[in-house]
Amino acid sequence: MRSSIVALVLALASCPASGEQGRAQFTVAVTVPVRLQLEVIEQPTELRLSAEDVARGYKEVSARYRINHNDRHGYLLRIVPRSGIARHIEVRGLGANLVLGDDSVDIAQPGNVFQQELALTFRFELNEASYPGTFELPVSLAVTPL
Repeated sequence: MRSSIVALVLALASCPASGEQGRAQFTVAVTVPVRLQLEVIEQPTELRLSAEDVARGYKEVSARYRINHNDRHGYLLRIVPRSGIARHIEVRGLGANLVLGDDSVDIAQPGNVFQQELALTFRFELNEASYPGTFELPVSLAVTPL
């Protein structure tokens, strides 16, 4: 029996090895959902008007925001005025000055930066009925996909 096993091993060892090679291709597709986040770094929650502001006819407020996004196409920055004490709102810091009436504005922002900081100045041109006091900030910002 021992000699049979040795003979079998020698027979297998002397046989030429046969193997086949194969290739396979496949495609992997990944869909990453668009992620947008507007973070307020610095913005007053209220607008405080003094008697001097009312006499001057306007109030300026600075604000800073951070936008995180993962879409290489960019995003839309939506600026929404709230009716009330401001006749119109001037927005500075977006390249060109923007004047808002009663309608919101969508501004396309490029997508090559995945984190962007915005430093904006809002100039609220007060209407004639304005009076000193504390009010809700007459503007809000949001981001949406392009």
